[in-house]
Amino acid sequence: MFEPIHRMSASSTKSIKKLSATSRTRGDSVDDPIDLRIRYRRTFSRFSRHTGVRATLCGLVGVLLAACAAGSPAAGADPLPSALQHWAAFPIHASPRPIVLMEGPVTGPRGFYESEKTKVAFATGAFDRPAHLPTGPASAGGYQIIGPDKAFDLLKAQASGPVEGNLRLTISDVRLGTGTFPTDRGPRPMPAWLFSMAEVEGVAAVLAVTPEAQWYPPELGPGAAHDIGARIDADNRTLTVNFVGAESENGPCGVRYSVSLTESDTAIMVIVVSHPNPNDSGVGCTLVGYQRQASAVLKAPLGGRVLVDDLGYPFSAMGSAG
Repeated sequence: MFEPIHRMSASSTKSIKKLSATSRTRGDSVDDPIDLRIRYRRTFSRFSRHTGVRATLCGLVGVLLAACAAGSPAAGADPLPSALQHWAAFPIHASPRPIVLMEGPVTGPRGFYESEKTKVAFATGAFDRPAHLPTGPASAGGYQIIGPDKAFDLLKAQASGPVEGNLRLTISDVRLGTGTFPTDRGPRPMPAWLFSMAEVEGVAAVLAVTPEAQWYPPELGPGAAHDIGARIDADNRTLTVNFVGAESENGPCGVRYSVSLTESDTAIMVIVVSHPNPNDSGVGCTLVGYQRQASAVLKAPLGGRVLVDDLGYPFSAMGSAG
């Protein structure tokens, strides 16, 4: 049985000393907002709550990951895993390549001036459509774009639940600008409608690119953020996956990692496989996580294909030409 491995951004270069102290890099608007959704405490006991890239680990008690055995099906012997079937219709040869968002179409804002009530009001959509919205161009940054009215609808749709309390926020300004959004090819600056609120620090950036320029399997539901990612080398085939794991390969708590790949014409399912050292000494292994990486070589160049976890959710492939 596979258990999910914790997710880490491919662009991170620092070892993670404690999972509870890690933070995910999110898309930023021109004012560098971050998505302030509720964060889960970063401990390895949280792994089972994620739908991330899976790891396999055979019989080590008290370490970071647990699993049994993994492997790719023989070519042509079995139907594609459901994770790859989700992406069977992805138009990898389209030009330009469709945008694949890692999360929803909204990033930010930066903060709420230390007010928990304001944070909750924003998260639950306690704000109203402005009486007057600006007009905008039909295109920007090489994309056809939506208007501010539709952008407000997208912002409102991000509400996480019913409105709590009596506080309502006031949208003080709406303008067309640029936001940075996490995609399966890394953070990408794109046209965005920027919503300012008097009680909020920074702006909420709503992606202005029309849905026709995006692609995402509807059956997967909203995008799932990953704290795991990969980098593709210049040969467009060597894939290095970054993730959180054991501190090293050495000692009774050491774990070696490898990468299992299952490829289709449109997507690649990536599974991180763990190989723990024997632990016959009775040494207790901590639940502290560190940045690790493992590499594998694709059978064919990555091209425009999408990297996905075992449930089909995409994650970032930095440095690729696709």
